[in-house]
Amino acid sequence: MKGNGWLWLILVVVVVAAIMAAVVVVGRRRKTKQAERAESMRSDAGEQSRLVRQRESKAAEVDAIARAAQAESEAKAAEAERLALTAERQEAEAAKQRSEVDDQFRKADEVDPHHDRTQAKDDTTTDGSSQTPPHGISNTDERDHETPR
Repeated sequence: MKGNGWLWLILVVVVVAAIMAAVVVVGRRRKTKQAERAESMRSDAGEQSRLVRQRESKAAEVDAIARAAQAESEAKAAEAERLALTAERQEAEAAKQRSEVDDQFRKADEVDPHHDRTQAKDDTTTDGSSQTPPHGISNTDERDHETPR
């Protein structure tokens, strides 16, 4: 049995060594697969990071365009307000001048109440200004009188 005992002992040592070698090989394979998986994940994350940077860049570009458009809009609003104020001042001045002209007509009528004002009315346009159309071009009122009905 002594020879058999050594044989069993050697067999047990070989089997244990084989099991330990198998465990080591499996552990290394697992580590290798984990490393490959981690590298794949890093590669995917790198690609996603590049895409995100592109999207961030595009978003910054669109934001800059939006800010420029907003600034332009504000500038146009300021210009519109300035023009509205200018128009308001001009309208007030024109109304004042119209009132003065009307006062002159009233005073003239007081001095000579029998004066024919049709000539003075012909010199004013329908908008109240004293502009006459160019020669050869009739007012709308004159065309209405000339057109048969």
